[in-house]
Amino acid sequence: MIGCSCKVCSSSNPKDKRLRTSALVRYDQKNYLIDCGPDARIQALSHHIDRLDALIVTHTHFDHIGGLEELRIYNFYHQKPIECLLSKESFDEVQQLFFYLFQQHHEKKNYTSQFAFHPVSEHCGEMVLAGLPVRYFSYYQGDMKVLGVRFGDLAYMTDIKSFTDDVFQFLDGISTLVISALRFTPSHLHLTIDEAVDFVSKTTAKNSYFIHLSHEIEHNHVASLLPEGKGVHLAYDGLQIPFRI
Repeated sequence: MIGCSCKVCSSSNPKDKRLRTSALVRYDQKNYLIDCGPDARIQALSHHIDRLDALIVTHTHFDHIGGLEELRIYNFYHQKPIECLLSKESFDEVQQLFFYLFQQHHEKKNYTSQFAFHPVSEHCGEMVLAGLPVRYFSYYQGDMKVLGVRFGDLAYMTDIKSFTDDVFQFLDGISTLVISALRFTPSHLHLTIDEAVDFVSKTTAKNSYFIHLSHEIEHNHVASLLPEGKGVHLAYDGLQIPFRI
C-alpha cells in the first residue's frame, strides 16, 4: 500500500509482494486474461505474456480495469480486436469510463486498445469465448454487479460479498475454487478470511485459494492459521493452478 511501512509492506518474502488481483488462463495454446488492473504492464512483462486471445472483465472497479490501455500491444501483434466477456452493466460503465475506445478509429490518430465486447445480461449462463467454454454467475459487491466465472472444474470469484444461494449450484462439481478474502476483520465489500473458509466448506472444492488479500495479511503467518486438511490456501503472485475442462 502506498506510503505504508507495515510488516507486510516492508516484507522481503516474495509471497507478500502482491500486485493487483488478476489471473491468466491458459487453454489450448491460448491466453485468456481475467481482469486488467493498473499493474497489467508489469505483470505481463514479469510473466512473459506474449499473446492475449481474450479478456474477461469481472467488474469495473479501477483495480480491475485500470490497465485496459496496456492491452493495445496485443492488437498490434494479432491485428484484431481482443474478445471481451463482461456483464451488460460493466459494458455500460466501460463505455463511460473509456469513451474513446468507442469512437471511430483513424489511422493517423492515436491508436487505442480495441475490443470485441460480448456483454451478457443474464444472471448466469455460458458461452464459448475464443474457443474457451466459460460459465458465468452474477453476485454483488455493494451495488456493483460482479461476474464469477468457471472453466470446467475450476471457478474464479473475486470481490464477492452478496450472493444468492444458487451460487452453490453454479459451483457444484468444482475441484478448485479461487475466491477473494480480504482480511480477518469485517468488511462491507469483501468476505473475511473466516467467511471465505465457511463459503468454500459449502462447495465441492478440494482446494481453494484466497485472493485479493489486504496488506494486513502476512502470507506465512496467516497460512499457518488456516484450517488443516481442508485444502484451503493463500494465493500468491505467480501461483499456477491446473484445471480440467
